[in-house]
Amino acid sequence: MSSGFLHKLKGDLFLGYRAVIAHPWRKLRDEDLRTGEERFLANYGPEGLLPTTAADREVLNGASRCIHCGLCDAYDRSLSVLPRTVHLGASQLAVSYSRAAPDIRYTAEILARLEESQLVRAEAVCPTRVPLRQLVVYLRRKLVELQAHPPPKTP
Repeated sequence: MSSGFLHKLKGDLFLGYRAVIAHPWRKLRDEDLRTGEERFLANYGPEGLLPTTAADREVLNGASRCIHCGLCDAYDRSLSVLPRTVHLGASQLAVSYSRAAPDIRYTAEILARLEESQLVRAEAVCPTRVPLRQLVVYLRRKLVELQAHPPPKTP
């Protein structure tokens, strides 16, 4: 017998042992009754990494169409109401705020003060039809989810 065959046989036997004996035995002794989603959120929720639904992916795909032309900023009525230290324009919803879930925490002030009606004109002039109002709804929902998982305390 060649050494390659023995090496493959040894690997197959190890995988068989893991599948038939080791893994089921570990599952029997496991006292953690949480679901996979609950374990995921316990591990990654404090870091700001949350599960993404199909609806979330659809909104984020719409945000990815942004070419950062600036037209929405020119017609964003919220820029005349909100200070520039809070809101830099509608394009920021698609270009930066929606790109990293852990950073949504930093958008709390803007999301609290931004009204969807202020984005109607900005959304209407968008050449790629970025769903700015849907992005606001998405960001607010994710912010609520993130607040349920506070970031870890640093020493």
